[in-house]
Amino acid sequence: MARTRLEGHDVMLFDEQGHSFAFGTNSSLSIETAMNSVSDKDSGAYGTQEPGEITWSVTSDHTLSLDEYYRFFEAQQNSTKMKIWYGLRSGYKDGTSNYDPTSEVNNGTDSYRMIDTYSYALTGYVFVQSLNQTASNGDKANYTVNFTGTGTLAKAKFA
Repeated sequence: MARTRLEGHDVMLFDEQGHSFAFGTNSSLSIETAMNSVSDKDSGAYGTQEPGEITWSVTSDHTLSLDEYYRFFEAQQNSTKMKIWYGLRSGYKDGTSNYDPTSEVNNGTDSYRMIDTYSYALTGYVFVQSLNQTASNGDKANYTVNFTGTGTLAKAKFA
């Protein structure tokens, strides 16, 4: 596998249909392994650890789109489990970040990017943990959604 530097605009968060969430500006994925102490009398002065439970979460920042915001609001209020994908956008080609106009859907009522179906992405189910909105005078309104993963985060190709 060739090592390639990625640009931030190439890595995106997508819904179950492979559509990017509206007007994303920043996203981050965190995967953590809890370390369990298994020290005993034979361990000596140094503790002994073993990996335990793996947890994961995603944070995503967006310029405010009320339709998308209310989608997350309703998911949070109803404790709805959502499937997400975290990976490369369609149009990403061999690490060159060449823009491909066919990778963007813009039909006048909806605008989004599609997930790259040739590359692997990370996928799993999440719950909306928190939803924060900011509306500063003289600036665009923004919101941040924090997702907590439930179950496995898997490497797969979108199909």
